[in-house]
Amino acid sequence: MANTVYSKTARGQAEIDARSLGLSARARRLLILIDGRRTLAEIAVILGHDTLPPLLAELQAQGCIGTPGETASEAGATVEPAPAPSPVQSVPPAVTQQPKPIDALDPIRIVKAKELMTESAQTFLGLMGRGLISEIEAVSDTPALKNAIARWNMALRESRKAGPYADEFVQAVKVLTGL
Repeated sequence: MANTVYSKTARGQAEIDARSLGLSARARRLLILIDGRRTLAEIAVILGHDTLPPLLAELQAQGCIGTPGETASEAGATVEPAPAPSPVQSVPPAVTQQPKPIDALDPIRIVKAKELMTESAQTFLGLMGRGLISEIEAVSDTPALKNAIARWNMALRESRKAGPYADEFVQAVKVLTGL
């Protein structure tokens, strides 16, 4: 079971977008971390071994995840996480160079990103992350969000527990925010 790899189903991706199933914060966090590449052993290191089985059961019962063979057989096939925006896009350069106001970003995704950042800071930084958590919660515009993401990323990298996973956390936040 430790080497099992799960993928999001179409319903799982829709849950990330719409938050309609009422998943717990931990279950939502697990759903975000499931990417079709990471094994359960790798995810267990991030979330903790004891919390994984009930959360997996909850996500499977809701139809949000499955093994790659299961998700490929469902209508719509496996839903992969959106790749990070590449510097070469069909968007005109003037649009990509101007910072987006936070109002232009999807507010639900911003809330989810802030929740992921806050939860990971609480889990891995403890009391040392209190100031950072306050900064994350107070974010109200794109420059402040980018600054908070950068500080949070550096704090995770400096943490012994979170350091190896800092890139994956940041990638998840970038996918959520579209920054």
